Amino acid sequence: MADTAVSLHWAGSGLMFEAEHPSGNSFLLDGDGRNSHSPVQALALALAGCTGADVVEIAQKMRVTFSGLRVDVEADRNPEPPRFFKAVRMTFRVAGAAEADREKLQRALDLSHEKYCSVLHSLRKDMTITTSLVLE
Repeated sequence: MADTAVSLHWAGSGLMFEAEHPSGNSFLLDGDGRNSHSPVQALALALAGCTGADVVEIAQKMRVTFSGLRVDVEADRNPEPPRFFKAVRMTFRVAGAAEADREKLQRALDLSHEKYCSVLHSLRKDMTITTSLVLE
């Protein structure tokens, strides 16, 4: 039996789909990216969210305090179909952290990428990914 299951339904016009969650929350995907995030943008968001959640959880276990985290993602795609991600650049902007905690935050980021981020480990193995950590 699957341990992850999701579904979307076509919203009835264009390439819009709605993903519903049992909590009642939902979000839209737009196949051409005109009115909502495209599926490819959603994949980049999933990568950012997975890694971001890991960094927060690991940093908290390391007793690192900060007031905010923003993850910016840029990706380069193959020019011809299939238009997979060839390279991804992620910037983690951490607000309110002490400079003395930079190494711990970097370790949290490294652990996410080396071991914990299931989204990252589900992507192509030949994709180049680079990250940077910015304390603000």
